[in-house]
Amino acid sequence: MVRWFAEPHVIRWWEASTDPVAVRTRYADRIAGREPTDVFLISSRGRPAGLIQRYLIADHPDWSEALAATGALPTPAAGLDYLIGDPALTGRGLASAAIRECARLTFIRHPQLAAISAAPFTENTASWRALERAGFTRAWSGPIAGVDSHLYLLCR
Repeated sequence: MVRWFAEPHVIRWWEASTDPVAVRTRYADRIAGREPTDVFLISSRGRPAGLIQRYLIADHPDWSEALAATGALPTPAAGLDYLIGDPALTGRGLASAAIRECARLTFIRHPQLAAISAAPFTENTASWRALERAGFTRAWSGPIAGVDSHLYLLCR
């Protein structure tokens, strides 16, 4: 993960430390299931390619408030964040496949959800195209938590 966070195509969109201790501190509880955000490895032919994380929006009050301000988010909802860290594996449809599968499993794990959301930066064309290929629809565009973003939804 540290190597991925140092890649130029990741740094531009993903705010994360490249210090191994800081990464371990931030993600260890998520990976171990001791935090409400679930983190999963994206792999391609057994090779680590990236990560995807899911969370219930209600578990993150600041983010919940920012998304509620759009007026476009059905509740209850989950959120997804994702990245393909290995630059040799970008542009191959891995993100779309991972998003699609994570969304499917999230609806099974959380049957109460009305929707799953993702909010890529407006300029992150690769990210929002991956969402569209995974079946998500753009529901809103504008500043979310001070960042120009598109809100994408996959409704149940």
